[in-house]
Amino acid sequence: MDVNSHPGARPESSAAVFHLEYLYGPQWAPVVALIERAAQLTADERERLNAAAAKKMEAGMSALTGAAGQSGLGGLANLLSGLGQGQQSGNPQPMQIAGDTAKQFGRSRNLQLAGLVAGQSIAPGSGAGDLAAAMQSLGSIGTLTAVSQAAAATVLSDLVGQGRFDESVYAELMQPWTSVIG
Repeated sequence: MDVNSHPGARPESSAAVFHLEYLYGPQWAPVVALIERAAQLTADERERLNAAAAKKMEAGMSALTGAAGQSGLGGLANLLSGLGQGQQSGNPQPMQIAGDTAKQFGRSRNLQLAGLVAGQSIAPGSGAGDLAAAMQSLGSIGTLTAVSQAAAATVLSDLVGQGRFDESVYAELMQPWTSVIG
């Protein structure tokens, strides 16, 4: 691979490219673009990402409670009976599949770093112990989830079709991000 083959590359940037590829894997350029875009989210985009993530979570919870409900359980028992069954039931969640794929192809570090940096890119700037910032962060869990999942999908985008990491898993991880950002 020619490390200077990306648009606008300069020969002196080959060391920087090497480090970016080490951090984020072979898909470093789209990962960096996603992180940079995440850092520039408007308040409206953050709200829309939160809403998209909440809608996705509600659908997942409905599926979980619906499946457990078929066994005759109700309420909290219904919900709790389905927790932790993702792996045991043979129906793993997309992030679990992404994690397994990253491990299989030696990209666990890339997945973790991209998620960490993406999360930091959307974190509110604040001083240590700032309660208002902490509360704002709690209100942005959906945004953080959407951005982290998009980062994970982007890190692994060249592995679509490898094992269980198929187009549907990739699309599900990207859905909240692409529905808001494009």
